[in-house]
Amino acid sequence: MRVLVISRFCMSPIYREKLAALARRPDLEVSLLAPAEWKEGARTLICPEGIEDGYRIFTCPLILSGRVGGHVYRQGLWKALREARPDIVHMEEESYSFVAAQVMLYLSVLKTRPKLMVNNSENFDIALPWRSRIIEKQVFRRADALLVFARTARERLLRLDAPLGKVRTLPQFGLDPELFRPPKTGERGDVFSVGYVGRLVHSKGVDVFLKALASLSGEWRAQIVGDGAERVTLERLARSLRIGERVEFLGWVDHIEVPGYLRGWHALALPSRKTAHWREQFGRVLIEALACGVVPVGAATGEITHVIGSEGFVFPEDNVETLRDILQKLRNEPGKCERLADAGRKRVLEEFTWDVLADKAHRLYEDILRS
Repeated sequence: MRVLVISRFCMSPIYREKLAALARRPDLEVSLLAPAEWKEGARTLICPEGIEDGYRIFTCPLILSGRVGGHVYRQGLWKALREARPDIVHMEEESYSFVAAQVMLYLSVLKTRPKLMVNNSENFDIALPWRSRIIEKQVFRRADALLVFARTARERLLRLDAPLGKVRTLPQFGLDPELFRPPKTGERGDVFSVGYVGRLVHSKGVDVFLKALASLSGEWRAQIVGDGAERVTLERLARSLRIGERVEFLGWVDHIEVPGYLRGWHALALPSRKTAHWREQFGRVLIEALACGVVPVGAATGEITHVIGSEGFVFPEDNVETLRDILQKLRNEPGKCERLADAGRKRVLEEFTWDVLADKAHRLYEDILRS
């Protein structure tokens, strides 16, 4: 069975571990098509071409790099399809994206059309331009599987009358449990530590986190990992709340460095808030925290409630007092932290390692080929 994965997410080496896990299956021949470059804010990600961990990487330049739904491959897509000769094309791009339309057009002229699987991560009724609405309807009609990795994304597809038999659940985000592991003796101090990882923008609600910390009693420390347009404003807020000396802003770090910070914390806060154009679609850092023995605390918005499950806590969006009370409880009851940490790690090993996700994808590929 030959599978071509088309994914901008796999620009990151950590995400390519899923492909390495797939390539270890003896009856799978895996290839990846990724952008040669992808603009992400002020950064430009670059993907190497060639053979890596048992699978082949094709890279192609883009038109409109950095536009999530608006980019297309300028060249190289034909080469990838011709040389990979896939039985299945697995697109980690949205059903309404221009690149989904491009791939459908290319597949339509192939003598033997491979099965097509397309991701759907949008989890609310986003107002799409008319072109994107047309593309999405065509994908619903012509794709062999419409993939979702979140309950709220599935609910959106059903509201749009997507064919129920095509909607399949396949987690997209996983992790290496040896990299994202609980702390060893001495890696985590005795002082209650809590942190945040992500963009510093209004939708992520970091201001709510800082306000909750301001009224947290007892000894504690906090770290903010990430960067964004609101960093200066948030640093100023921390100083005005008189917690500037206990809150450390660390800036942007490479993904490979994140587990080192997580292992130093007892809890992680993800206080996201919905906006007119966005809901939290998954919250990858939540499963990374669970794997590291960190208790996740998130706002009850988007997919956060479902990802955290019973291994952490949720609070009403923008509710400073409830977030403070949860953090206070975790600070005052270290035994509760330990019990939740053990349960969270166990759940990640059962549901979110790359090998587990590769097994699920492999079974789905077999099912799609049979259908």
